[in-house]
Amino acid sequence: MKTAIVLGGTAPHIELIEELQRRGYYVVLVDYFENPPAKAYANEHVRESTLDKDTVLRIAAEKNAELVIASSVDQANIVCCYVAEKLGLPHPYSYQTADLVTVKTEMKRVMRDHEIPTSWFIPVDDVQDVDWSKVTYPAVVKPVDCNGSKGVRRVEDASEAQRYLAEAVGLSRSGKAIIEGFVEGKEIQVDCFAEDDGAVVLLTRQKKQFRRDSGEEMNSEGSILPAPVCDENVSRQTAEIATKIARAFHLRNTPFFYQAIVDKSGAVQVLELAARIGGGLSGYILKNIVGIDMVKLIVDSYFGTAELPRLTALKHLYSTNLLYMNDGIFDHISGFEEAKRENLVLETFVTKERGARVEGRLQSRNRVGAFIVQADTMKELTQKENAAYQLIRVFDADGVQQMKRIEKDQ
Repeated sequence: MKTAIVLGGTAPHIELIEELQRRGYYVVLVDYFENPPAKAYANEHVRESTLDKDTVLRIAAEKNAELVIASSVDQANIVCCYVAEKLGLPHPYSYQTADLVTVKTEMKRVMRDHEIPTSWFIPVDDVQDVDWSKVTYPAVVKPVDCNGSKGVRRVEDASEAQRYLAEAVGLSRSGKAIIEGFVEGKEIQVDCFAEDDGAVVLLTRQKKQFRRDSGEEMNSEGSILPAPVCDENVSRQTAEIATKIARAFHLRNTPFFYQAIVDKSGAVQVLELAARIGGGLSGYILKNIVGIDMVKLIVDSYFGTAELPRLTALKHLYSTNLLYMNDGIFDHISGFEEAKRENLVLETFVTKERGARVEGRLQSRNRVGAFIVQADTMKELTQKENAAYQLIRVFDADGVQQMKRIEKDQ
């Protein structure tokens, strides 16, 4: 039997494992956690770090693997391409490209050099060496190579910038961070597919706006799709930017997405991008709402055989609603079944195992569940969301209600 190695036991990789098994692969999951969500679906679990290139290379050689793959983890993509190039295995793009689209300073440099609209930025190795005369506020600080929103903070002055830059450098595996301009506006995610010489926009979604105090980590409680802010002008820009990104980063026949801000003038500025499908609910949304099996496309992209199906416009509005909890031990979520019976939610998800330790910080790794709402108008969408939140509760191991909400921006 052919052997495939999947890097990362995140929940979105469950479908990847199942797709590989349908194709006749014996799937070895590499993840340093003892019980990651995808463990039960793999044929074998090896407890090693997905980010250790040489360790994964050794495992792949020992298992005589014919494929090393990840669909939803940025840093793992680098390792996939590194191992593939060393062993002559299929991969969707070069190790150099994987590095460029993952390390934020290099990503911003390529965008700047190829006239992809983005804010100013300053690479940081040592906080003491920053030329603060070039920094304007508000700004954003972030590690250059962490997954999710870890260490990403908005700062309002030099004191906050120095404090949180030092934190970001400490969180970074390479000891590097970035400080960049904060752009006021609506944040969107643009899911795309790179063709031979350009790109197609598959879906736009708009993050819900929430109030953030200075220094608070930047995250979201969900999104609306298709993005309400994407009028004809914004849609034209998103398509042009998608093609520029595909060409600048040498992406062909592979999915990617980028995050951007639509400012008050309607101009689009790119925050960052990833040469993969999104994590969280992205795979479900693209397959079950948009009608595109992105996991199949990801696997096909490794072999250069990915073909994009015909696209159709969405007939409804949808929202994703992400659930967090305060610091503690996750036990269960109540109210999902009642919300379904009352036709308030389209689908629900539990993303943490019972007994999992959860930090109270608003980071993607601390999400415990989610639900999707479908409606025909924004008013109906909001009403259904509010009614669902009245029913849904998150409980810890002591039976205490611990759901954490983000205060909405007025």
